[in-house]
Amino acid sequence: MPTIQNAAATLYYEVHGQGEPLIFVHGGGGNSMAWFQQVPHFARRFKVITVDLRGFKHSHCPPEFTHPQYFADDMRAIMDAEGIGQAAFVCQSLGAWAGLRLAVQSPERVSALFVNGSPTPAYSEENWDVITRAQGIYLGDNSKRNTSIGWNRKTIAERPELLFLYSQIKSLNQPFNSHTMQDESIKVYPADFEHYRVPTIIAGGAHDDFLHPKSHFHTASLIPGATTHTFPDAGHSAYFETPREFNQALDRFLETHVPKKGDAG
Repeated sequence: MPTIQNAAATLYYEVHGQGEPLIFVHGGGGNSMAWFQQVPHFARRFKVITVDLRGFKHSHCPPEFTHPQYFADDMRAIMDAEGIGQAAFVCQSLGAWAGLRLAVQSPERVSALFVNGSPTPAYSEENWDVITRAQGIYLGDNSKRNTSIGWNRKTIAERPELLFLYSQIKSLNQPFNSHTMQDESIKVYPADFEHYRVPTIIAGGAHDDFLHPKSHFHTASLIPGATTHTFPDAGHSAYFETPREFNQALDRFLETHVPKKGDAG
């Protein structure tokens, strides 16, 4: 699988399928492996790219360069390496620090943006309170995400193997300093959205007590034109917990906003 160098990091990514580019960016507990329930589905008609953010799994990086301020530029570097001018992005939690910031900085590179389980770097006091609370749950090492926090308790009771698999995937990552998510350098202020036109959906799970079951509504209100979607049976990680529902919602969004090859315009 390909790797490229960018700003002191070796960036690892995978390419599956052919078609319009669709880039999946994982959250703080994941890496490129976390999308195993999405890649086979979407690679039938898209060029699916999954990435390891810098400092995660195979994207090796010195600790001082493992910072969200580099994420958007890392996405540009991967797109340039693959000869991709524009792509749709699917971002889970921390992944929005890559996708949303890229959509704000370089809107011509992002055809559509689907975000799940993330307050995003869109700044408001309420959003920053959500991030601060989540950092308190993480306790610096994500330990409580290995319990039931953030999950639909029914899912954990009926399918404990999902939680075990999640923890095994996460164990492949080096520690991440979540406090960097609130650095001044990565905040997206209301003025930054003045000319924002990227089709965007902010989704969240009705059982997400890691963030808040309704925090995605406030996040969407900060992004011009953004719509919302709620996964009624999922917690923080709908893509992992309820993949059929997640894939269906993403299918509908892409059908609306990502033209097929050969479409006029």
